Amino acid sequence: MKSKAPLALMEQIVMVLVFALAAALCIQTFALSDKISRASAEQDQALVLAQSAAEICKNSRFDPEELVSRLGGQVSQGLFYVDYGADWTKLMASSAYSYRLCVQGVASDTPGLKQAEVWVEAKNGMPDQPLARLTVAWQEVDEHA
Repeated sequence: MKSKAPLALMEQIVMVLVFALAAALCIQTFALSDKISRASAEQDQALVLAQSAAEICKNSRFDPEELVSRLGGQVSQGLFYVDYGADWTKLMASSAYSYRLCVQGVASDTPGLKQAEVWVEAKNGMPDQPLARLTVAWQEVDEHA
């Protein structure tokens, strides 16, 4: 009678390989899920920041001095911006920023309607695809009319 030990050993080796393959697929899935989760959290934080800046911009009627006093940041050639680190804390030195909140006035064809564009971009992201972009508009009424 022949021994069945080699056959049993082969079955066990095949089972270990199947489990190893399943574990590798699960690890890849978890890694991708973590990457997607981090990107989603980054986009959520950027949108909250942009919404807050849009409200302040609307209430201040895009007054750069008021934006600087309420949000911090700087104004350069009509563009207001605030730099943030990787943990979304405001930075004083803009050389090491990870995210940048920008607010810029936009021309409007409608008399009395003023607009501003608010966006948050990642330093290493694509410049034409910000994490969040909002347009805020408000009406300015001439009090002397």
